[in-house]
Amino acid sequence: MTSSLARDLEKLNLGGGAPPPPSKASKNLRPQRKKGKAPIEPFRFFDLPSEIRLRVYHYVLFTPKRRRTQRAAGSVGASSKKNPPLAPASHRIALFLASRRLHGEAADYFYATQVFRLFHLQDYSKMPTVRAIAPQYRPSIATIELILGSSWTDPPTAWRVTPALGLEEMVRIRTLKVFLEVDPSHPVFEGFRISRDFYTNFSGNILHEVLARLPNLEYVEFDGWPSVRKSGGLMKRLLHEARAAHKKIAWGPERGWTDYDGEEFDEDAYGLKAQEAKAEEHRAQQLARLKAMMPAGLIPETLMPETATVVES
Repeated sequence: MTSSLARDLEKLNLGGGAPPPPSKASKNLRPQRKKGKAPIEPFRFFDLPSEIRLRVYHYVLFTPKRRRTQRAAGSVGASSKKNPPLAPASHRIALFLASRRLHGEAADYFYATQVFRLFHLQDYSKMPTVRAIAPQYRPSIATIELILGSSWTDPPTAWRVTPALGLEEMVRIRTLKVFLEVDPSHPVFEGFRISRDFYTNFSGNILHEVLARLPNLEYVEFDGWPSVRKSGGLMKRLLHEARAAHKKIAWGPERGWTDYDGEEFDEDAYGLKAQEAKAEEHRAQQLARLKAMMPAGLIPETLMPETATVVES
């Protein structure tokens, strides 16, 4: 048994036969030659046309992370509607810090496409006013907005046109937007305002100083809430200041004003006529009810404007 097994092992020649095919594992163990790879060169971004670069800047600066973002531009004026939602701060900072040239182009595009307010308002806007913008970015600003009407009984002390605003450095501005929230010169504010012309003079002086400091301004665009009349005292003063400074007048989309000066003289801006008509209708209904309940001799032909009184015989 043992001898036969030994003879069978002698017949098996492991060295003389053809070698077995190499396995996949042995192939993987063999050293492979490293192919030479070409060095990776950075993308030549500045070789792109300027239009495409601006589209890239807009995508990085004004693409919010969430679909529904909370508006951070306030709720009053053109700055609350025309300013697009901002991208996360990390994206904007990364773009500005990429290189000096990229920072220059991206920052110029950012400040040129935004509407910045001249003074601060309490409407939860996170956009900085022109006073908070660094001096190196002021020449890039293209549009600013002056919103009037808030704090008409006691304007803030910070609402002053001083050299700290840097208006003389804003050489790109061609249009100044003026938005009116309310006109305190209307008779409905009688008894609540300081005087009829107090806020009108205050606003007119501010606009006069702003127009004198902007070097290349051409247009003054007026807009306001529906309660503001173009024929009111405040608007007349502001229009006078703009025309005296030889600026062209434009009208914003919110109010829908045109160059026709007499279009609002018959309007009931604050609803006073509608309230009087409603009160008159209510008095007529009371009179009819009294006539139905009492004899005609007990009710006078005319009633007092405030309440109906019954005269006893």
